[in-house]
Amino acid sequence: MTIGFENTQWRVEDKAIVCTDDGLPYYVDLSRLHETTSRPNGLFYDWPVHMAEKTWIDIEAFLEAFNAALEAAPGDVDRTMLDRSCLEARRIAHETRQSVAREMGRVGC
Repeated sequence: MTIGFENTQWRVEDKAIVCTDDGLPYYVDLSRLHETTSRPNGLFYDWPVHMAEKTWIDIEAFLEAFNAALEAAPGDVDRTMLDRSCLEARRIAHETRQSVAREMGRVGC
């Protein structure tokens, strides 16, 4: 069941954020949305920064779905940490894309 949010890569269902890309069976259980991770530069919601490290993720689509899921899920949202997490996810995704591009340049692609 969809909670009423879907974008180009993700759908928010009653129990999970689900990837809608064919061949990419990936989901994030809604009960895990509030998990955090401590990194050298601060405390973040885990899922945005974790997903930003994956090369197949459209990070903006994921952040949009993550935000929609947080709105629908029970529990309080730390808006300051959410904002920091989204900024950090965008930074990580950018660095990941740059790293992949450099690697591809080395192998002649």
